[in-house]
Amino acid sequence: MKIVLYLAILATSAVWAEEAADRAAIEATVAALNTSPTPSNIFIADFPNATELQRVRQETSPVIPRRPSDGAVIHTEAGTLVISRAPMGEATWYANLTTGLRRFVTRSVTFVASDAAVVVATYEGQSVLFVMKREGSDWRIASFRVLPEARTR
Repeated sequence: MKIVLYLAILATSAVWAEEAADRAAIEATVAALNTSPTPSNIFIADFPNATELQRVRQETSPVIPRRPSDGAVIHTEAGTLVISRAPMGEATWYANLTTGLRRFVTRSVTFVASDAAVVVATYEGQSVLFVMKREGSDWRIASFRVLPEARTR
């Protein structure tokens, strides 16, 4: 009787481990949207919502000022200080712009089948919905929708 109990516990821990690995892979796929340029291998071959995804990202794309290349540059976590090379040169402070960049943040992952999952994420306060599909060992984005009626913090 104890052997059956041990085998049941072992089997459920293996299932949890697989789900945790899938969840991490899905979150990594959604996080790949935050890179520039976005890798094309995170979408299924016939991804139907490419124009909608591009539109959403362009509507809220940040304005990033260009930093002058001439001068001494000091990088810190809070920002970047550029001091010109001219005598009595001026110093220009650029706040850390990477903290304010728009990002997709995964909020929940729900597995609807062994090879399909629904992901709720946020992007600039908007809720977005992804349908993820497993192709081989990789998870890819099959569909994307903005849920405009649900604003999040």
